[in-house]
Amino acid sequence: MSGVVLWVACLGVLAAALGVAAATDLGCRIVPNGCAAAIAASGLVRALLAPAPGGDRLASLIAALAGGSLVLAVMLAAALLSARGGRAPGVGGGDVKLLSSVGVWVGPLGGLLVVALSCLVGLLGWLIASVRSSRGEGQTGIPLAPAVAMVALPVVLSGFSEAVATL
Repeated sequence: MSGVVLWVACLGVLAAALGVAAATDLGCRIVPNGCAAAIAASGLVRALLAPAPGGDRLASLIAALAGGSLVLAVMLAAALLSARGGRAPGVGGGDVKLLSSVGVWVGPLGGLLVVALSCLVGLLGWLIASVRSSRGEGQTGIPLAPAVAMVALPVVLSGFSEAVATL
């Protein structure tokens, strides 16, 4: 399988898993573990078998693992801090896993960018939903997977992580 075809296949897995995660999070407030696993696996396959043009496979794999690990550390810290704050619902485990798996696709800096932008988009969506609520009740949490999906695909497609890696 050529590198381009493999890259497109991996991208299809990423898009499908993000779509399922977003729909499930909106409907049931759960991010399926299978979505995070599919995203991480497709990111690793892409890194190993179809690195960026002119890219070194080992460097691509290291960047993927570093991205997933850094985002995991940041999101675990956020989850622990939100749990200590005693405010429900806080950062959920599904959000931690989903964002960490996206970090595999975009590397460390791209992962931090996706986390920051996803939180901003999610917060904006929560504010809009709270204001538009017909009963005047605010939402009790932020379904983050839709925001992650809206942010992650453009970051991956922009080549942000490959552009930073060449600096």
